[in-house]
Amino acid sequence: MSPRKLLLPAMLGTLLLAALPAGAQYYDPYRRPPPSYDDDYERPAPPYGYGYGRRHYRPAYGNLCVTGRGDCPTPPLPYGSSCGCYIPGFGNKRGVVQ
Repeated sequence: MSPRKLLLPAMLGTLLLAALPAGAQYYDPYRRPPPSYDDDYERPAPPYGYGYGRRHYRPAYGNLCVTGRGDCPTPPLPYGSSCGCYIPGFGNKRGVVQ
């Protein structure tokens, strides 16, 4: 094909694309403008109950050793650390603190 035959469809495609209307951003004159974040701006506190309230932390230590055969009391140790219990009929068993 000659370059002239390819040039005509390219020009027509360009003209068709140029004739399409451009999309503009919608402006709502009744909407409040966003607040300006100056140095003296203080953000209002979020309402309580939306995850921003007082944090609930669990204690860092537990005093119950849990094994596959039962549990027994133990001195306070960090959660998840290993411990051991003497279970009557089974002997010493290893477990974790919970």
